[in-house]
Amino acid sequence: MPVYERGYTHWQPSGRRVNPAWLVIARRGITEPLKRRWLFLLILMAWVPAIVKGGIIYFKLKAGNLMDLVGGGWTSIEPEGFLRFIEGQRFSVFVLLAITGAGLISTDRRENGMSLYFSRPLGLLDYIGGKALTIVAFYCLITLAPVCVLCLFSYLVAPGATGPDLLLMTPLRTLVYCLLAGTSISLVLLAFSSLGTRSVFVMVWWTVLVSGTETVGAIAEGLGRGSLQAVNFLGQYHNAGSLLFGAPPRLEISPWISLAIVVAWTGLALWVLRRQIRPVEVVS
Repeated sequence: MPVYERGYTHWQPSGRRVNPAWLVIARRGITEPLKRRWLFLLILMAWVPAIVKGGIIYFKLKAGNLMDLVGGGWTSIEPEGFLRFIEGQRFSVFVLLAITGAGLISTDRRENGMSLYFSRPLGLLDYIGGKALTIVAFYCLITLAPVCVLCLFSYLVAPGATGPDLLLMTPLRTLVYCLLAGTSISLVLLAFSSLGTRSVFVMVWWTVLVSGTETVGAIAEGLGRGSLQAVNFLGQYHNAGSLLFGAPPRLEISPWISLAIVVAWTGLALWVLRRQIRPVEVVS
């Protein structure tokens, strides 16, 4: 980039290790929201179901399988039970990601932040990767982290718990699922954010996508039109995840169809991001 300022001096290496650009963007995107006390309380509230499930697992020591009648498969320490737990976190995922992710790109567009970002040695992949990693971190904070804690807790207190499954296979399945699903969901949310300049409108679109499609899917299920459940956005991730967890399908459509839909959503999001975010050269 040409620089016409008279006092300009060439860059000299300081010898210190420089963090990758995507890591700097992600670190700021993660730490800034956590400075808000109300958001921290919201994350703690998202952990309440994990505390409840842990309590039920503990009381199974006293009441045996009687507690299964209270929580059903959601309280199971089998892989399917943890997939049900992640599925039950969908409202917390919807709210937390809307708050932390809706303005990641729309704010930059409104405040002309793109010029500031791309006036530095920053590539498109670094920019999108840093923003996406911010959303993935918050997604894993209320899905992956509680599952790992529950697996360790279950191994310590639950009778008949199998160590390799609870300590290795289930956390590994959850890690793979959360990273893949979180990355795809983050790209879709970033695509919405790149289409507007106001976070409130991005939140409205996100609400229509998540809550609206879930409502349509529930109505379709009630009417016996199982094929229409393909419009359920978050439901496709949970249904496709049943392949990884070895669980029955979560919807009345094939998990493979859900996987294809998830891939299509991801591809569409990448296409939108590539068109909406264009690196620029700034000459001062």
